[in-house]
Formats: sequence, C-alpha cells, structure tokens
Amino acid sequence: MSNPFLERTSVQVLLALVVVAFMCNAAVSHTDEGLPWEVTLGGMCVFGVVLGSYYIHRADLALTIVSILAALIPTYFVYNSEVPILNWQLGSAHGLTAPISEVLSGTWRASPNNSRFDAMLPLGLSLYDLSLLPPGISLTANTSEIYHSGLKLDDKVTGERSHEYLLISSPRKVRRKTVGIMLLAKVPYHFDVWPKEESDYAFDLQTAAHIVAPPTFTGELLKLDKGPAIVSIQNKHNLRPFMLDVYKVEYNFGSRDHA
Repeated sequence: MSNPFLERTSVQVLLALVVVAFMCNAAVSHTDEGLPWEVTLGGMCVFGVVLGSYYIHRADLALTIVSILAALIPTYFVYNSEVPILNWQLGSAHGLTAPISEVLSGTWRASPNNSRFDAMLPLGLSLYDLSLLPPGISLTANTSEIYHSGLKLDDKVTGERSHEYLLISSPRKVRRKTVGIMLLAKVPYHFDVWPKEESDYAFDLQTAAHIVAPPTFTGELLKLDKGPAIVSIQNKHNLRPFMLDVYKVEYNFGSRDHA
C-alpha cells in the first residue's frame, strides 16, 4: 500500500533536494571548491524536518520550515563573507556617484570565491541578490594612496579618542585625465594606522609612517556620518556618498598585523 505522504509532489521534491545536496557535498568536500560546513548542517536539518514530518503527517510544517531556511541561508552566507577588492579596481569599476548596492553587487560578482555558487541560480541572480544583509568588504590599498582627513572622533561617554577618519584615494580616468576618488574610512583608533605623533596631514601614509606594505581594511559600507566636518571634507575632495566602517586592519607581506 502506498504512503499518501510520499505521494505528495512537494514532499518528493524536498526529499530529492536533500539527497542531491548530500551527494554534492560529499563529492566536493575534499576539494578547494568544497561547500561550507553550513551546507552539510543545513542539509541534515532539512532531512530531519522531512523525516519528522513523515511520522507526524505534517507536510505543511516541513514546507514552512524549509522555506524559512531557504530564505535565511543566502543571508547567512553573504553576511559572513568578506569580499576582497583592490583599491584601483574600486576606482576603475565604480564611479564617484555609485551607490552602496551597486558597489557591493559588482564586487561580489567579481570575486570568484564569493560568487562560486551563483552559477546555480537562475536568471543571472547571485546570492547577494537573495541576501537580506550585506557582506563585508576587504579593501587593499597602497600606503601612498592613504591620507588623513584631519577628522577624529571621541567617545561621548569616556571622552577618549575612539576613531579617526582616513581618506583612501582610488584612481579613475575621467575625460582622459586620472583623478582621485576618495573613500572615507572610519578606523578605530587603537589600530594605530596613522602614527599618533604625526600631526602633519599633508603627506600620505607611506611618507608619514614609513610603511610600504599595503594594508587591508575590512569593514562594512555605510552611509556617511552627518555633520559640518563631513560636509567640509566633501567640499575639498571627490568623496563617495558612503564610507567604510572598519573593524579589522591587516598589513600584507608580514610587515605588520593588526586584528
């Protein structure tokens, strides 16, 4: 006698997806393109839900939980990703007025590692398009492209210095002329990116700190802070309409490392 639960098309599709997911994960788990452990864990959870629904005869419950998981998995993967980009690529690929969404989407698609699962999606979609939260950005720039804006931020409670605002200049050709498009980076003061004893901000970081190893700033792209100081910076430079809120700084080539 056939089981009416298994005859339902939706449940059969779910079981097929679980089997395919496990087979795919097993096939690539020992390669450089292996799926993250979250995929295996998610597959096990889905399998448990479907199997439990078999005994309680609640296919609707299984479909609801699987739908929620399907919506949350892209968000989890994207939000926990840190997409690498070189400073010159940022300048050449995205103009001065490009919004955050355009920069994040373009950066995600240009990263082979982060976008490796996008080929599985239809209609040219990417996991970034399905995510409810944005990824982090790891921007690597030469020290000769980094300047101090002269703006610093103090903690409102303790009064201690908390952040400093650096300017990262991305070269971009405009009408056959190369100009610098500035990205404001809000960097925690304890990272010691700019030497504390240096108060002359007319020079770049390479000259001010005698550092050649390019740093990588990892953070989130956010709207610019408000205030007259930010407006003053906008009036002086070709400033992008967003900033990089940095939470990690690493120096390449083993020269210095901050985390």
